[in-house]
Amino acid sequence: MDRQNDTNKGREAREKIMKGFFAALEEQENEPPRPNELDSTCGVGDDELVRRFREMIRQENEANQSRGLPVTGYDRDRKASYIEYPDGRREYGDKA
Repeated sequence: MDRQNDTNKGREAREKIMKGFFAALEEQENEPPRPNELDSTCGVGDDELVRRFREMIRQENEANQSRGLPVTGYDRDRKASYIEYPDGRREYGDKA
C-alpha cells in the first residue's frame, strides 16, 4: 500500500513539473521578441562582432605559429578545413 502511494506521489510530482514546464514554455512563446541583449547593452552590431571574432582568431593563430604550434584554417578553394604545421605542411580534414 505504501509503495503504491509513493508511486502515485511520484507520478503526481512529475505531472506537476511537466505542467509547469509547458506553462512556462507557452508563456515564453507568447512574449514579444526581445532585441539581441548584447546589442541593447553595448550597441555592438553583428558585423562588428564578426570582425572582432575574426581578428581574435587571427591573433590566436599568429601567437600559436610563433610558439611553433599547428594552427587551423579553412581553404575556400578546396572548401575544406586544414591544420597547418610550423613547417608549412597542411593536413586537410577531407583527405583530398
